[in-house]
Amino acid sequence: MPGRSLRPFRVKVAQAYRGLGEKGLITGSSGNVSLRVGEVLLITPTGVPWERLRARAIVALDLEGRVRGRGFPSSEWRLHVAIYRARPEVRAVVHTHSPCATAVACASRALPVLHDEGRMLFGEAIPVAEAAPPGTWELARNAAAALGSGPAVLLARHGVVTVGETLASALLRAEKAEEAARLLLVRSALAWPPSFQLP
Repeated sequence: MPGRSLRPFRVKVAQAYRGLGEKGLITGSSGNVSLRVGEVLLITPTGVPWERLRARAIVALDLEGRVRGRGFPSSEWRLHVAIYRARPEVRAVVHTHSPCATAVACASRALPVLHDEGRMLFGEAIPVAEAAPPGTWELARNAAAALGSGPAVLLARHGVVTVGETLASALLRAEKAEEAARLLLVRSALAWPPSFQLP
């Protein structure tokens, strides 16, 4: 956006990423957050632990994935670009390796949503994208296709992605996806025979 300072938006992305770490949804430099501002995509950098991330390290890309300015974007920048291209209304993408959602993703199955609050956000289930190597266009395309018009998608053997028209809504969905997975695993542990089994 010509003449518009991106600094306030960089601050928001950095705060969001640190918030994921504080809530235990990411560890180290895992996961990534992006925010679309017009035709610019602001994304967390590669290799910076969440507790050390500051706004100046946030990387700006265009929707072709070209860096505007300096820095090295998250290795999953293709995932974010693919989703923004497929979903023009999306303004924020959050990708985590939160423990329970990732455990379910390791089963390469959709995540059944058991509780009413979760179903209001996600419907009956969160779909799962076909497995592909991390950081590849194949993974990005698989994720965008499985996400469709929904708010969240699991990445098989990898993690979870949530989207929103605001950064706040994408972050909330990341929390709630982890909660849905945790409830499923607890419910399965209480059931006999288990209602959901990991391989």
